[in-house]
Amino acid sequence: MTQSRRLEGSLLFKAFILGWLSFFLSWVAAPVWEPQALAYPVVVSAALLAVHLCLKKVGSVADQLLLPLTAVPLFLSVAILYRLERSKAFWQVIWILLGLAVLLVFQFIPNIRKWRSYWALLLLLGLVWLASTLIWGVEVHGSKVWLELGPVRLQPSEPAKILFALALAGYLSNRKELLYVRYWRLGRLKLPHLVYIGPLVVVLILTLLLTVIQRDLGTGLLLFGVFICELYVAAPRWDYLALGLGFLGASSIIGYRLFHHVRVRFDIWLSPWEYAHGQGYQLVQSLLATSAGGLFGAGLGRGWPQLIPAVATDLTFVAWSEETGLAGAIALILVYMLLIERGLKAAASSDDDFLCLAGVGISSLFALQSIVIIGGALRLLPLTGVTLPLFNYGGSSLVSSLAAIGFLLRLSDEGRPDAG
Repeated sequence: MTQSRRLEGSLLFKAFILGWLSFFLSWVAAPVWEPQALAYPVVVSAALLAVHLCLKKVGSVADQLLLPLTAVPLFLSVAILYRLERSKAFWQVIWILLGLAVLLVFQFIPNIRKWRSYWALLLLLGLVWLASTLIWGVEVHGSKVWLELGPVRLQPSEPAKILFALALAGYLSNRKELLYVRYWRLGRLKLPHLVYIGPLVVVLILTLLLTVIQRDLGTGLLLFGVFICELYVAAPRWDYLALGLGFLGASSIIGYRLFHHVRVRFDIWLSPWEYAHGQGYQLVQSLLATSAGGLFGAGLGRGWPQLIPAVATDLTFVAWSEETGLAGAIALILVYMLLIERGLKAAASSDDDFLCLAGVGISSLFALQSIVIIGGALRLLPLTGVTLPLFNYGGSSLVSSLAAIGFLLRLSDEGRPDAG
């Protein structure tokens, strides 16, 4: 049965207009005009329209705001990347097409509620993805987090984060009542039996250890944040939250004392101008570019974001802020806030514990990742190498993010109380 999705179609059309206008401004500002590049926003529009029509055809009643909200950063990423490095804009379109194909596949998977039974397999796959770089990984900018498959470079931590969130949701949904049982005391805290809480702690420590060995601090922080968010939703106890925050503080101090690269990141964050001619150059240039944007920016194609090292992969948000100003930065942040809100609403509306926790995990992953990279760019947090979902250049991140959006769409369809 074909389902009417008029709101989704109307909002998508507005996203198309925004995307075409943004890309055209970047195209006009390019030093060399490439008429064939005007096909980029058209191709992305056609792919998004195909997803919309497929959702109508299968009778999906998924959230009608998720797809349009996803379309906005996708279009803007192609526009700003064409401004920064035209070859990356071409590949970004390719990754968008692949990611939307994965998103669409999720809409045809029946009964995702049953995934709770396969939490151990999902967790194993995530750990294998993380550990694969220890054997076959290549080191880039001090972090051994990449796999090279011919001309393609993959970052296994991106799909691993999604798998970790789903595995944790499966485990907690089967045992959340047992996490309320106060079996033994740790000071003023009363904790459940180690049989129930022990596996969670062991897996978390193992995962964080892998990210420390790989010098991938951003991924470690995100995985820990997802763990705390899902655990608190499954068992909303203040002592779990206090333990999590205490563990985060203690691990930060230990990491600062034991690992040179952690200490360098913190020192640059605290005093970037002391390292302005060395390792702090990227952060200093980021701050200068953001401040130069003013209220409305220099205009697309009129700034100097190319002065920032790795701007296309790490600090695309700063390039956008310089050329669209505070107004553009706030507008993009609001889009992410709405996207995260829709994911959390879909999770809260679900009548299934696993789907609820999985939705919370994926939405919190989007939220934390956005906070970490935007906060790092604005010197509110130490700068890490994570990407802004759906916006920065990167095939692994983009495809994984669109797969996560696909899961949220499927969740908002199947997780309804009247769903079978």
